[in-house]
Amino acid sequence: MAVDGLILGKPKDHLEAYEMIQRLQGRCHQVYTGVTLIKKGEQANHGTTFFEETDVWVYPMTEKEILAYTSLEEPMDKAGAYAIQGQFAAYIQGIKGDYSNVVGLPVGRVCQELKALYHAGEEEQHD
Repeated sequence: MAVDGLILGKPKDHLEAYEMIQRLQGRCHQVYTGVTLIKKGEQANHGTTFFEETDVWVYPMTEKEILAYTSLEEPMDKAGAYAIQGQFAAYIQGIKGDYSNVVGLPVGRVCQELKALYHAGEEEQHD
C-alpha cells in the first residue's frame, strides 16, 4: 500500500494506525501485491512474476471517525491500517482494479497466471 510515495505496512500501535488513516482519508492511494509462481517440471521449472495494482478512494473522515476506527483491533494487523472487507468498508468511496487484491491476494489474476503457467509446461512437453 502506498500514498505520497510512502509505503504503509502494518501499524506498530494505535497512534501509527491513526496517522495512516489520517493520511489516507479523503483521497486515493494504491494497493500493490507482488506474486511469484513456480511450476516444478520433470525437465525444467517454469515461473512467472507479476504485480497487481488497485486504486482505492477513501471518503473524507472526521477526527472522531478516525479515532473510533483506529481504537479498534481491526486495523492493527492490516497494511495501511484498514480492512476493506471489515468496518472500514463504510469509508471506501470506490476502487479501480481488483477488490481481492485489496483484501490480500489478487485471486482472479493468480488463477489466470496459474492456467497460463500450466499450459506453458504442457506445450514444452509436446515439443
